[in-house]
Formats: sequence, structure tokens, C-alpha cells
Amino acid sequence: MSGRRARGDGSVFYDESRRVWTAVIELPRDPDTGRRTRRKASAATKTAARALLDEMRVEKRKAGTVGKRDVTVGQVLTDYLAHPPVTWRSPVTVQVYTDLAARITAALGRARLVTLTPSRVERFLADMVADGYSTSTIVRARGLLRAAIRRAQRDGQVTRNVADLAEAPTGTRQEGRAFTMDQVAALLAAAKDDPWWDAYVHVAIMCGLRPGELLGLMWADVDLDGGAVRVRHSLKADGLAELKTKQSRRTLALPAAVTASLRAHKRAQAAERIRLGGAWRGTDDLVFPDADGAPCSRSRAEHGFATLCERAGLGPGWTRYACRHTFASVLSHGGTDIEVIADAMGHSNSNVTRTVYRHGLADRISAAASAFDQIMSASGT
Repeated sequence: MSGRRARGDGSVFYDESRRVWTAVIELPRDPDTGRRTRRKASAATKTAARALLDEMRVEKRKAGTVGKRDVTVGQVLTDYLAHPPVTWRSPVTVQVYTDLAARITAALGRARLVTLTPSRVERFLADMVADGYSTSTIVRARGLLRAAIRRAQRDGQVTRNVADLAEAPTGTRQEGRAFTMDQVAALLAAAKDDPWWDAYVHVAIMCGLRPGELLGLMWADVDLDGGAVRVRHSLKADGLAELKTKQSRRTLALPAAVTASLRAHKRAQAAERIRLGGAWRGTDDLVFPDADGAPCSRSRAEHGFATLCERAGLGPGWTRYACRHTFASVLSHGGTDIEVIADAMGHSNSNVTRTVYRHGLADRISAAASAFDQIMSASGT
């Protein structure tokens, strides 16, 4: 009698059709349907099958259930992307996580969830560090894997989430590039015959707006007579969106050079709008639209900016974010207090500014617009 197994404790048998030894164990009845569920695992030998049965028994005692033995990392990621969270509203967000899922799948896709270990996940994250990924990207990758496995847990496919147990390492920090004052002068010289780019560069460097905020800027929020701009919108992949946080929604004083460039750009844009007539597609009265008035895509703006930098003799590798870094760098070296810079950049607090824009800081406070007027005048720009 001592050798008899308790009911539901599982068994091992030889599957003639598949020519493998199979371990099988029964799970508690489904409370909704009343159906019984069995979990199976196969091995080449009877001894290996018994070992698998022992693993399933332990898992059943600890978790009250047994996860599926054949579900892979790739399968749960595919399911997660097919039914993404409702918070993934932007196509950009979907693309970011799709790309991350592809990287995870390439490294871990064939691994079965029941055999995946925290150390293997950590080795994958360490490889991302070696490949130069930033800390935020690595944390995001771990979070995606954790969320996909958590959904598999909910559906009874696995009993533990190894991504919860894996630690995310510190990645590579990408230091932002800022233009020198000579480079700013060269960039403005290259843009002077193009009112669109002349105004864009002036606003980007001297007001520190984010690239999306620049493309989402509307003439209704620009007060040329009062010398101020209200930052209220950002252009996303799926259209114009209002800024959500109080810190991002801000009003900035315009340096005199910015006001002058915007006036010239507005005149040129009005003339172009009359010339195009019915072909003008603008509906949002954007300051920096595409040539036909429609919203300008990020890729077109980025390509145009790279071309402008090449024409200015600055070489390749520059992005529009260099303008924002230049804003922070020039003001900090010009004596503007870090809190003033943080407010002007729309940061939630100055710690963000210190972390992302590591520039020398001074103690004296000066207005951002006045500081830029003085700095640009002194440099002869």
C-alpha cells in the first residue's frame, strides 16, 4: 500500500505513438466549468520523465497549479503584442515595444518559461549593456518581458515570473551634444536665406523647446508684439496633442533675435499660403508645418536639420535635440540659475535638468531671454 500514489499525484507512461516517456499530473477542477485539466511533459527516458513529474508535483504543492511545459518566451511576447495594454495609445509607443520584443525574442524566444531563470534574463540584459543600450531602454525591456509573463501567469500558463526576480543593470549613458557659439553662428548663417529654418533654429536654440513642441507650435500661441510664446502642444505620431503636465505647459519670453526671425518667417509663410491657394493643406495654423501647411513629420524635420548642419560645415551626427542641449549649456555657463533653466525647459524639477544636462551651474539668477540677448550680442551672432 505504501507504494500507491495519491489520486491526482500524477503518473509516468510510455507513449507508443510518439516514442517518448510522458509524465502527466491532474490539476484541480476549473471552478467555472468543472473541467479537469492535465499537464504533460515528455522525455526520452523513464528516469527523465519521473524527474519531470517530481518537478510538477513540487510546483503544484507550492503554487496550487502547474504551468504549461511547452510555452515559450516568444509565444507570450507575441500574444502580448497582439493584445497590447490600453495605455499604448501612440503608434510610436507600439513601435518601441515591438522593436524591444524582437530583440528579446532573438535572444530568449525559444526558451520555455518553465526553464527560464532569473540569471538567464540578467545575462540578456547584460548583453544589452554591452551593446550600448541606455538604462531606460534596458529597464523598459525588462518591464515588457515581466508584463508578458505576468499575463501568462494570469492565464495559468506559468506559475512564477522570473523577470520579477531579475535585476536591471545600469546601461550606457548617452551624453547629449551641444553646439559651441561658433557652431551656432555657422548654423544661423546657413539658415539665413530660408525663413522656415532660420526661425526654427532661433526658437530651438534660444527657447529650448522639445522637437515635438516645435513642430506642434501654433501661431495663436506666439505673441510677437508682447515677445512671448505659450508652449501648449506637441506633435505626436498620431497628431497634435496638448501637453499634459503643468511643468510642460509654460510661457517663455522671446529674445529679440527670435522675435525678428519669427516675424520674417510669418510673412514668408503667408505669402506661400497665398501662392498655393487651395493646395495649402494646413488646418492647425502651425508655425513650422510642411511645405504645404500640413504637419511636418519628425523624419522630414530630422533629415532637413541634418542637411542644414552639413551645409553649415558642422559634419554628420547632429540631431535636433542638440539645440535643446545648447539652450541649457549656454544659459548655465552664462550664469542662469538651474531652477530657471528647469522651468524654461518644462522639467518637473531641477534634478531632471541636472541629470540629463550636465553642465556647469552658477549661483546668480538671470532671465533666460535677457541672457540670450546678451550672449548672442557679445558673440556677434
